[in-house]
Amino acid sequence: MAEKTAGTEKIFTIPLREAYKKAEEKRVPYAARLVRSYLMTHMKADNVKMGSKLNEELWGRSISRPPRFVRVKAFKEDGVVKAELMGHDYVDFKVKPKKERKDMKEKLMERLGPKALKNEEEESRIEGEKGKSPEKARPVEKHEVGENA
Repeated sequence: MAEKTAGTEKIFTIPLREAYKKAEEKRVPYAARLVRSYLMTHMKADNVKMGSKLNEELWGRSISRPPRFVRVKAFKEDGVVKAELMGHDYVDFKVKPKKERKDMKEKLMERLGPKALKNEEEESRIEGEKGKSPEKARPVEKHEVGENA
């Protein structure tokens, strides 16, 4: 099942038909776990990283139909197994930092620019004037039923 090519590099054909015993919406995630556990067992490592092409091959036909088997080239570096689809080279990638999301007010401010700032200052000034002299609400008089009828 495995052909040795160089020191710590091996080629595997990993069967994924076990994934078809799961519910349709769980098949590809389970297939990815099968690949990971297979490589952990056969390469004797605790840390396994899958390449992007291998991941795309698993997810290529949607979540409910993973491939029945997959050919993988795996190599071991410093206790970490890096696996990629046969015929492709593994490429290290870094997680991109998340962009900060702007709320709606900030987006509108960017679009409208200084005119919006001027309007906002006027609104806050008007609200401030209203806030200085608040009118006191008079208590509502209650009438009992039967009184002055």
